[in-house]
Amino acid sequence: MTTRFATLSVLSIIVALTGCSSGTSMQPTPVGMTPVAGAPAGALPPAAPTGAAGSTPIATPPTTATPVAGSAATPPIVPPTTPTAPMMPVQPAAMPATGAAGSGAMMPVPPEMPAASVDPRGKCMINSGYPDDNACLLPPKPEEGMQIHVGPTDYKNMAEVSKYLMQAGGESSECWTFHTTNDQEVVYQTFELSGRAGTHHIINTMYRNQIADGGFTICADPGTGTNGNIIDNLPGASKAYMKRGIVAPENKNIGRKIPAKVTAQADMHYFNFTDKPLLREFWMNVFYAKKEDITMTAQQIRGMGGIGWSIAPGTDKVYKYECPISGNGRIMALLGHYHAHGKQFTASIRRSGSSTPEKVFEMFDYKDPATFEYDSVTKNPAFSTATAGAKSGMLEVKSGDVLMWDCHIINDSNVALSYSNAVMTGEMCNLWGESIGITPINCLR
Repeated sequence: MTTRFATLSVLSIIVALTGCSSGTSMQPTPVGMTPVAGAPAGALPPAAPTGAAGSTPIATPPTTATPVAGSAATPPIVPPTTPTAPMMPVQPAAMPATGAAGSGAMMPVPPEMPAASVDPRGKCMINSGYPDDNACLLPPKPEEGMQIHVGPTDYKNMAEVSKYLMQAGGESSECWTFHTTNDQEVVYQTFELSGRAGTHHIINTMYRNQIADGGFTICADPGTGTNGNIIDNLPGASKAYMKRGIVAPENKNIGRKIPAKVTAQADMHYFNFTDKPLLREFWMNVFYAKKEDITMTAQQIRGMGGIGWSIAPGTDKVYKYECPISGNGRIMALLGHYHAHGKQFTASIRRSGSSTPEKVFEMFDYKDPATFEYDSVTKNPAFSTATAGAKSGMLEVKSGDVLMWDCHIINDSNVALSYSNAVMTGEMCNLWGESIGITPINCLR
């Protein structure tokens, strides 16, 4: 997502970037991390757009062995030369960062929060021995916000570290359960999130029921948003680093709520296409807004295309989907998602009474997920034939309009592509976003 998109948490959407279970049954399978077939040896590509929060690990050929996570014989490693998350200068070794999942202020607090334009990473002074220590974020001041940290509390304790290890060649989308640390309900508008190399997506979902903290497991929701205990989503990530956003004037009264000490799950899709282990770990700072300022709540847009897919080898096709709009309001942000065989993603609005769609965004690179905001201050890149672009300004919609999206998929592999959370051997065509004033959109196509 772009800087400002982080503002109201569409990744509260990513929120459901969900939807990455098996394409036909939508049922999760038993957990387990196994290497992914066809993964490039020793190469860790940039984090892909993700979206579909599936809860099932990716299956791989039985001939590929998976090292045992947390083995005492696993030595510390040197970060790879092509990490997923942007790298900062290596910090000198000091005491390890601490903080269990959902912990609030377990690391030193900076004198003040950096401006949205300043990269806040790389100031934790940790030395774990695994790639991307500089992805760590210092927490905000307690009165300004809270930090959610999923990762080891002690990098010297191998029993603790092994809970988060992903071995070479592994890929999985599993959930880690935690409780937020706020003693009373809070509201927020902005956040920042930073994950280590290998982060594909992180979808944080709040639940009414209690779930035991800790341990990677099958997600309570299979990725469709249909679990009746879901309250809403916390912010999340479509790639390794989500910058803190800026609130446009017309959005100053729009926010989201977080109940006190609420149960939450982080659906974490990670892949390790290197020959060394890495840690599944992220830090997220949620910045509080004043309750008296928040009078409206943004609604999620979820369009999941391709459920039930079986795309045969050699297929070259544009898959098209649409969903009706009910109510008068505006779309605040949109995010597209597909995998390695996706060549182009386009989103449009077909106005009531018109047969000609109005293109609102387009992207071409699955490794760099494009998210766009539609407000009075964001200037989106212009449309082109090769790079992501979008309409700029507020995007107003009315009842009778139709939200449309399509994906150009070329299956140049030798296996059929199903709707799944495998970067190389699965595909999807998902559209996410946030809106205000219209009925929440939740289309499974």
